[in-house]
Amino acid sequence: MKERIEVALVQMDVAWLDPEANRSRMLDLIEQATAGRKLDLVVFPELCNTGYVRSRDKEFAARFVEAAEPIPGPTTEELGKAAREHGVHIVAGLGHLHPTIPATLYNSAVLIDSSGTIRRVQPKTHIPSEENHYFCAGNSVEVVATELGNIGMLVCYDVWFPEVSRVLALKGAEFVCAVFNGPKFEPHVPRRLEYAAAMRAIENRNFFLLCNRVGVQEEAVFFGHSVVAGPTGELIGESLTDQEEIVYATLERSMLIRERGFSPVFRERRPDLYAPVVERL
Repeated sequence: MKERIEVALVQMDVAWLDPEANRSRMLDLIEQATAGRKLDLVVFPELCNTGYVRSRDKEFAARFVEAAEPIPGPTTEELGKAAREHGVHIVAGLGHLHPTIPATLYNSAVLIDSSGTIRRVQPKTHIPSEENHYFCAGNSVEVVATELGNIGMLVCYDVWFPEVSRVLALKGAEFVCAVFNGPKFEPHVPRRLEYAAAMRAIENRNFFLLCNRVGVQEEAVFFGHSVVAGPTGELIGESLTDQEEIVYATLERSMLIRERGFSPVFRERRPDLYAPVVERL
């Protein structure tokens, strides 16, 4: 891992089913985030090209398919140009067309490096509620070795399954980028994303970057509270608002080295006790 990594989480609103408008907005926000700063990594929310889905609806499904994009595609092409121009890595959540089966979808996070190269597309592996009517599930999680360090990606609901964060850590992840479309529920716990990021980070003694969107889409109100947690679970960058905001943080390699040296959580694991975790109900 690089000694110091400067990151920005772009907590943006998303125009529903308007990838062109969202693409333009993302480019503007990259300009804003990098103005007067040397950044290494910019992270956007889940489905930031399309917006979120709705309950099962045939007409809406057709419109959503039309709004989704291939990877490579128009949004990754423009983000790649911005990555090269500003010398940053970019992680973004995209509504993603299956590479071979027409009108079939993934909900993915994509990693683009500072040369503009797509390094990994990570489909969401745990598909909740209404999303089951729209998206295929990914069947693996992988870590990408970059000039910044070893990066893993998760998409929203994946974060609530600590097993996949641990798998990424065991595959070498030094920091994990989680893209989110987190709406308010009743009762609303506004800091639940902070709690989740802190626990995923301290469990694996790495950095956890969680970027949630804001804005309103029909009944769904997306509440922001994007957060960066460090290897002891401390919050080293956070938003306390449900408005658009750019959250900045510095990831320091020394923090990870110190905490893993002091608390060797991987050596102290007890896999002999964990068989029920991989048994189907």
